[in-house]
Amino acid sequence: MSNIDSPALHQQALAALEAADMALAHASQLDIDGPWDPSHITAELLERELGGAVPDAKLEKLDVVDAHDGMTSRKRWRLAWNPAGQQAGLPDELFVKATPEGPYLRETLALLHMAENEVRFYNQIQPELPELAPKAWLARSYPGGRFMLLMEVLEARNLRPYWQADDCSLDHAKAVIKALASLHAQYWQSPRFDTDLAWVRPRTRRFGFQWHQQSFHIARAQYLQSEAGLDLPEAISDMLRRWDDNDQQVYAYWETLPATVLHGDSHLGNTFSYPDGRAGYFDWQVMYRGHGLRDVAYFFLGAVEEEMRRDHERAIVDLYLDELAARGVELDRDRAWLDYCLFALDRFDAHIKTYTRGGYGHAPKGVMRGRRTTIGSLLANDVPSLLDRVIRDGRL
Repeated sequence: MSNIDSPALHQQALAALEAADMALAHASQLDIDGPWDPSHITAELLERELGGAVPDAKLEKLDVVDAHDGMTSRKRWRLAWNPAGQQAGLPDELFVKATPEGPYLRETLALLHMAENEVRFYNQIQPELPELAPKAWLARSYPGGRFMLLMEVLEARNLRPYWQADDCSLDHAKAVIKALASLHAQYWQSPRFDTDLAWVRPRTRRFGFQWHQQSFHIARAQYLQSEAGLDLPEAISDMLRRWDDNDQQVYAYWETLPATVLHGDSHLGNTFSYPDGRAGYFDWQVMYRGHGLRDVAYFFLGAVEEEMRRDHERAIVDLYLDELAARGVELDRDRAWLDYCLFALDRFDAHIKTYTRGGYGHAPKGVMRGRRTTIGSLLANDVPSLLDRVIRDGRL
């Protein structure tokens, strides 16, 4: 009798699910009982979800004041409440993140279960770490990449959202590292991964992994032929080819490491800061289970200029390890440093995918800064040799 949890059976199940998710994403209509489309935003919905606990609260007016579409539909609304709503302190602004119109966008959301991840984060994890992420009044997801989030506007609490093109100070970098450590320590090797957090899946068992992985192979090949790829140092272009041929071995090694909840897309443009300098994250669609240093490398190598990396890279890793230790998670520092260095491969992949897909709406300044800094780390820390060691030995 075959093992019901064998890798082969698991891959077959994921492949079948990918086919179903693809079909649902491209379906023009689904029978869904709940709000998921931007057109479903009504005074009645907002009165129920935001003002339901306030007797006599009525929404007298709502207007869209800003809108932009990317992977999702995003709208900022201004709300005018009656005196009962105003006295109760109901929000006068609202950020709505919802299903995109294009089926090709719903395809990515559906296959990777991105909307489902973010909705589960806001319903389950955000209440456990409320200062780490914005507040959501409503979070619901449905098949085929359909979903809706009603969230606070960060600026309404004097919180500053960062974007990829922004400059990242050393103080903000340290604040983000502390925020990541608080998240990671909370769920480090958590027994809840076998119970209520089982949906936070390891990388190679993420929904849509095979489909997503094929896109990385395509992107790496395209990058090597691009202007940026042809300008790579020879040691890095050679390393990229070996990485493309052997990434599964590296993923297998990474999944032997202690695991926690990862943000997954922990770049600068998904961070925000409090007036007192603390930091947090928004956009939790790509979260998964893995080693915390992966989020650290992904953030730091994309956020700062190469000069700051040279001067502070080791200190940033030490700060992260100090913050973990203060929360009861002790790691061997020499081993942790090597793992951090190897995770630069994942940061490089993120740059490659962003570059070859036209930037995903990120400003070229941020994209190319990440390229310079990541390449600087790959070379300075001899990551090609670390990659060869994992290919040869299966470990560092």
